[in-house]
Amino acid sequence: MPNTVFHTGQHIMSLIKKRPDYSNKGTFGTLVSLCGTRNMTGAAYLSSMAALRSGVGLLKLAADEYTQMVLKNSLFEVVFIKPEEILDQDGAAYLVGCGLGRENDTLLKELLPSFEKKTVIDADGINYLSANINVLKNMRCEKILTPHPGEMSRLIGKDVAYVEYDRVGVASSFAVENNCILVLKGKNTVIALLDGSVVINTTGNSGLAKGGSGDVLAGLIASLCAQGYSCADAAVLGVYLHGAAADILIPRYGEHGMLPRDLPEQIGVLLG
Repeated sequence: MPNTVFHTGQHIMSLIKKRPDYSNKGTFGTLVSLCGTRNMTGAAYLSSMAALRSGVGLLKLAADEYTQMVLKNSLFEVVFIKPEEILDQDGAAYLVGCGLGRENDTLLKELLPSFEKKTVIDADGINYLSANINVLKNMRCEKILTPHPGEMSRLIGKDVAYVEYDRVGVASSFAVENNCILVLKGKNTVIALLDGSVVINTTGNSGLAKGGSGDVLAGLIASLCAQGYSCADAAVLGVYLHGAAADILIPRYGEHGMLPRDLPEQIGVLLG
C-alpha cells in the first residue's frame, strides 16, 4: 500500500513560480518534443499549444515532414527539427509520444536510453514501453508517465478492470518498481510519486473525456519540467491546472461542448 495519500486543493496554486521581470526565453527552458504523425497531427498541435501557453521559453518539435508541413501553418512560435536531430538539442526537458504512432519504435529504442533530462512519456511512447519495460527501468533520466487506464493495463499486463479496481495501489506500486512518477488519468487522476506516496486530484469534469485532452496534459507537464519545476511539482500542478481549466470552461461551453483546444488558453490565464 502507498505510504501516504494526499488530495489536491487550492493550495496547489502556491506551487506556481513568479516569472522574473528580467528574463529571456532561456530563463524558461527549452522543451524538445517528439510528437505527431500523418493521421495524428492534432496531438502534436495540442501538446505544443499547451506547452507554449503554460510558459515554456522555447519549443522544438521533432516530427515527420508531413506533420511539419501541416503544423507550420498554425504553430508560429515553434522551431521544427528532424527526429534524428533530437539528441543534438540542448533541451531542459523532453516530451515523447503524443500521436507518435508505432512506426517510430526503432527511434524510441535509440532515444529513450540516451535522455539525461526530465522526460514526459505519453500515448505511443507508453505503448512502446509496455512491450519493452526494461527500457523504462534502464532510463537514466527523471521520468513521468501519463497513461490512461487502457495504457496502464498494457504496462502491467492486467486488464482494465484490475487497474480501475485499485487505481491508487496500481499506480503507487508501478512508480516505486520503475523509479518514475506515474500519472494515472481518469476521474480523480492519481499521481504516484517516487516514494510510493500518492496525490489524488480533485479538479476536472467529463468535458475532459475527449480525444486530445491527454495531449494537452502531457504538453503542460513537460513545459513545467522544462521551466525548472521538479517532476513531482510539474505532475501535481499540471494535473490540477488541467482539471481546473476544464471546470472554469463549463459556464462557457458546458461539459458536452468544451474541446481540448479550449484548454491551453485557460491554463495560461490560471498560471497568471
